[in-house]
Amino acid sequence: MRIPLFIEFSGKKVAVIGGGNVGTSRAKRFLEVGAKVTVFSLEFSDELKDLWRKGLVELVERRVEEIGEELSEFDLVVVAIGEKKFNEKFKELSRKHKFLLNLANDANDTEVVVPFEGGKDGIRFAVTTEGKSGVVARFVRDKFQDLLEKDETIFTYLSAMDHLKKYMKQRGIPIDVRMRVYSIAAANREILKLSSEGKVEEAKRLLERIAEEEMSKVVRDAGF
Repeated sequence: MRIPLFIEFSGKKVAVIGGGNVGTSRAKRFLEVGAKVTVFSLEFSDELKDLWRKGLVELVERRVEEIGEELSEFDLVVVAIGEKKFNEKFKELSRKHKFLLNLANDANDTEVVVPFEGGKDGIRFAVTTEGKSGVVARFVRDKFQDLLEKDETIFTYLSAMDHLKKYMKQRGIPIDVRMRVYSIAAANREILKLSSEGKVEEAKRLLERIAEEEMSKVVRDAGF
């Protein structure tokens, strides 16, 4: 069963098998996050050729049947060709060389899913229907994005809670106390009310008081 993760790909090596529309899209996506991308194919889109001329991507003319051990140097391999008959070959290579594998041509059998993404000001999210419908995945992504664009309460709340996290770490408050403070803060309706009113500084001060009160209880219980 798959688990959603955000993985740092800056500097990672990504191989894309296929130079068509899907291969181009995946290559561009990983270039955007700073990966070193190599595309293997006999034909390449004009967009990939343009990226190659700019020195942003490496293009290797190679038949699918001839691709093999050179994949050992990559962190992720994307199979972006229409035919599924080569998938088992790449799965075996993945097991042998321990690279992650995205089968763009088989959502049910792929190890890695490349989702639709969105986000704003420190909040990121990803959506997938696990191959059922890209149209619906994009629809849901747009719904979530619309919510983030319209609801400023979320970001005031985020700013206040981020302040709380940093405040407690700076004060050296033990992790068990911090976890208790988070639970209390999450249930405190006044903090959410202040956030909805844009009163971020008031929300921060209230959170600080909650943290100090919980820390005071620890000190009292310890007999200091």
